[in-house]
Amino acid sequence: MTPSATNPRSRVPWALALAVGLASGLAGYVIHAARVNRIPKQVVEVGRLTDMPGSEESPAISPDGKSVAFVALTEGKRQIWMGSAITKDDVDHFGPRWTADSKSLIYFAAGAIWEIPAAGGEARRLGDALGPGDLSHDGKLALFRREDRGVELMVDSRPVATLTGGGTYSNLRWSPDDRKIAFLHGTQVMVVNASGGEPARAADLSVQGFTWAPDNSGLIVSRFFSASRGELWFIPRVEGRTPSQLTFGELSYESPDINAGGNLVVSRQGLYTEGEADIVMFTGLKW
Repeated sequence: MTPSATNPRSRVPWALALAVGLASGLAGYVIHAARVNRIPKQVVEVGRLTDMPGSEESPAISPDGKSVAFVALTEGKRQIWMGSAITKDDVDHFGPRWTADSKSLIYFAAGAIWEIPAAGGEARRLGDALGPGDLSHDGKLALFRREDRGVELMVDSRPVATLTGGGTYSNLRWSPDDRKIAFLHGTQVMVVNASGGEPARAADLSVQGFTWAPDNSGLIVSRFFSASRGELWFIPRVEGRTPSQLTFGELSYESPDINAGGNLVVSRQGLYTEGEADIVMFTGLKW
């Protein structure tokens, strides 16, 4: 990949080192919790991590909790940012995901998955794909690839599932124990065994994006209530327990990502700020 010159954006985002003190203060955020075996009320710290013109999307928090990568429009192209743009080539970039050691990122661009050092540098092509992929804790790469029979979910070079239902496939996510892989088929969350098998629907909800809860107890999803509003919900893996809503209000939350320490990052947009979104971090969120 040949980088092209890129001028700095007019406003530089705040530093993305995720020390707890970065949180902008108590938001007095009341979480829906008056349900079975749940604390009646909780106060969550919400810290704003970016302050840039335009929309910051698809945040990814590093496993060590020290950095957040995201996608932002730069000179007409979506680039991967982390304090500053770490990609600069003249194509759109999507879906940053961290390696387990927090030293590198993978992303999707120009029909392939690429890996780049978090500090910036030369990107390395990992393979053809239909969209963003994800890495297991021991470095196995899951991706979608077009085959004669339809779309195949691949782990490295091994097919895990053949997907013939049509529509779009996106948002691949390894479970915390690396035993399952979840993804979106359209707006439905599907889960399949990493060893192979038939994908099963996680819940009958219309979802924009999701991440696994770090304790492997379920999925934290951005559920659509309208074309311009998404709330965070929790979909439990425990049979008999129903999904529960985590956020309420006039803000829209999309593309959640969480690390093992429970720090959750999302892209946040106000209902009346079309084309403007920033990255925020929740600490202390319970599900």
